[in-house]
Amino acid sequence: MVPRTAAGIDVTLPSYLRDVWHVPTPAGPAPAGLVITVMGAYVPARRGARLTLAEVLHGE
Repeated sequence: MVPRTAAGIDVTLPSYLRDVWHVPTPAGPAPAGLVITVMGAYVPARRGARLTLAEVLHGE
């Protein structure tokens, strides 16, 4: 997005503004984020799946 915007207004940006992310940088925390997301959704879903219909409707 930044290179196209700069090209659209005829501005040359230095490399430190264009090359912000390197592939290994966000690839490290990505699996940890995925595990946290899955565990955060799994625990309440598992608890909800164990409830009977009467218990669910009682909470409404």
